[in-house]
Amino acid sequence: MRGNYRKFCFSAVASLTAALMMSTAPLPAAAQQCDAEEGGASKTLDPRVGAEIQKIYELMQNEQYAEALAGFNNLIANRGDSMKAYDKSTVYELRGSVKVNMENFGGALQDFQTALNANGLPAARNNQLRYFIAQLNFQMERYQTAITGLNQWINNARACNVAVDSNAYYLLAAAYTQISPPNFRAAVRPAEQAIAGMDEPRKGYFDLLNLVYSELNDNAKRTPLLERMVNIWPNERSYWTQLSGAYSVMGKDRDAFSVLEVAYRAGLVKAENELLTLIQYYSFFDNPYRGAVLLEREMNANNIKRNQKNLILLSQLWSQAREHKKSIPILREAAGQSSNGELYYRLGMVLLADEQYAASQRALESAINRGGMDQKDTGDAWLLLGTARFSQAGPEDTRIWASARQAFVNAQRYSNSRRRASDWITYIDAVVNAYWDGRKLEYQQNLDACKDDMARFERDQRIRDLQNREATPEELEEQQARMDECKALEEAGGPPSRNKPSGPANDEAESAPAEDATEEEDATANEE
Repeated sequence: MRGNYRKFCFSAVASLTAALMMSTAPLPAAAQQCDAEEGGASKTLDPRVGAEIQKIYELMQNEQYAEALAGFNNLIANRGDSMKAYDKSTVYELRGSVKVNMENFGGALQDFQTALNANGLPAARNNQLRYFIAQLNFQMERYQTAITGLNQWINNARACNVAVDSNAYYLLAAAYTQISPPNFRAAVRPAEQAIAGMDEPRKGYFDLLNLVYSELNDNAKRTPLLERMVNIWPNERSYWTQLSGAYSVMGKDRDAFSVLEVAYRAGLVKAENELLTLIQYYSFFDNPYRGAVLLEREMNANNIKRNQKNLILLSQLWSQAREHKKSIPILREAAGQSSNGELYYRLGMVLLADEQYAASQRALESAINRGGMDQKDTGDAWLLLGTARFSQAGPEDTRIWASARQAFVNAQRYSNSRRRASDWITYIDAVVNAYWDGRKLEYQQNLDACKDDMARFERDQRIRDLQNREATPEELEEQQARMDECKALEEAGGPPSRNKPSGPANDEAESAPAEDATEEEDATANEE
């Protein structure tokens, strides 16, 4: 920013030099309206001084500034005390312009102030000196002094019906933002006037007013300003993202989303935080699928880090889009980067929703063993684990039923899962009781069938005896097989016992967490 002010100060003072070359050069008509004394004998250069200035000016035209400075120094040394006010003001004014060209801003400031103090120039030129002095004070970071000078010059110019150029308003507004503490409220008006009076759009002017509105949280004015800025400079990435942010602050999320999406399609949104904001907008506006596709594409392009946080977001987006199979490997990758069980818990939920019960069981057991979850999630994890185990059971898998029941018993220790766990336990107990009642009934029915078959075998033998014939080998084989079955049934001594669970005893169906409940969980249960 300082470079722009410095450039303007340099060019403005240099342009004045040409106007001061000859003592008889007329001032602009607007300046004459405020200068009744213009053109009198006291407002012309001494011929000898004018001749020397003419020689020095030729050096200035050839950019021989060191030689020009030496010439003015000699002129002041030789004639300084004898020069009348107009000559003195003019010489110091011109020497100040030489020092500006030599970037000796401190020296230029002193010369312009000396020229002003001599009070030998017409009012309009004195006021122009005040403008240059204010610019140099700004360049030298004397912002409060610059503010005073610029306000004085602007007031004088208005009184004389002299147009105030946009740069003066711009410098004044910028100075207000640079003092300590900044006065952004005072900067509003001159910053707006700078834009209103410019001939063509100047980026720095818009940037300054945008900054002022931003600092004042005036989004009602900032938003239309940013709308103008994106239309004037459509390739300026930051303007699009700022406009989106301004809409968001005003609660216009749909507009914020639309602006960010347009900027992304134009290739202007590349920063990770901006991309993530756009992705979250897709989720917010019920299009998680596009958000997931975008996130995955930008991850693969290394524009978004493939860290745990972003992997979780990606898995959530796929889940919201009902693409559970795409969500699972992403969440599994994120869980592998975690030191606690929270992500394995989420993985277990997704796998359960996808009916991958054995895989869900393993994930939930890992979650509980790793720990680090709050009470609510821990209770839910036990509840889901019981569901995953039970869902793997066949019609006679009492081992799996017992394993699932134990998970639900553990879930009862947590207030958020107690009721559902109790309902599950009641259901499993009913299933188990029905199963064993069925086994008892089956046992009794088998006993009764054996009695009937034994009686039938005796009856068939009597008939054969009356017929005086022997049983065929087939009849004997059938009879012996049935008698063996009935004997085994009798030797069993009763129906199957509950103490001998049936069903597969494989690790996948029966694996359990290292600890069913921690002391902390027991304490929580006691408090409840």
